[in-house]
Amino acid sequence: QDAVARINASATKVSSAASAIESGKITKKADLDQALDTAARADLDRRWVVTDVTTWYPVSEEPQRHFTNAVADYGRKEYTAAAAEIRKATGYLRLEAGRASGQAKQALDKSALDLDKLAPEVAKGGLKATTGMDKAFAEANQALAQAYRSKADESWIRQAYERTGYELKAAAHSLESAAGWVGGEAQTIAASTVAETRTLGDKLASGAQWTRNEVAKGLQNLANGIRAVEQQINPGK
Repeated sequence: QDAVARINASATKVSSAASAIESGKITKKADLDQALDTAARADLDRRWVVTDVTTWYPVSEEPQRHFTNAVADYGRKEYTAAAAEIRKATGYLRLEAGRASGQAKQALDKSALDLDKLAPEVAKGGLKATTGMDKAFAEANQALAQAYRSKADESWIRQAYERTGYELKAAAHSLESAAGWVGGEAQTIAASTVAETRTLGDKLASGAQWTRNEVAKGLQNLANGIRAVEQQINPGK
């Protein structure tokens, strides 16, 4: 219960910071970083050890929810609200970057900076179409998928099988979300990987029967799926 309370408190701190942005109390990136203090970053990291998936899993879905809200708000010409939603999602990306490392951290940091640049344009209603948002949101979810995949690998090596399962489920959600912003072939490419990863994640998280070869293959297939969707987001990269 204490861990759950810390998770909720950390998520609330992120949302509160975003609300301060919306009201004009926070106007600079440095102020946002200060609001999302070290304690919040450390506490949110603990959510991955929570065994109750109904408490844990929705937290990993927050960025996509805010991205979806941003597009809806922009379509209604509620530009300030749309920008606030983007900044809320960016807060979660920064918290995830705090527990990531290597290329996964670099991808999250880059995505957060890109979203920092996007939010002011959205606030002014300066986008002729939402395609600019779509690409930024796809890249953000792609970075999250990469980070979750990396953490799943680390947990697997440590024989933290339940945690591995949760990380895989989060990776599947983020990969599906990334492909959704691109549409078309990206969704087709991601579909089987997402389904297989979710099934494997459920097995590990619930303590159902699995084999080491099955998990090793699943981790590799997920990595391949992430790379394939990346090619759809940024062709030729």
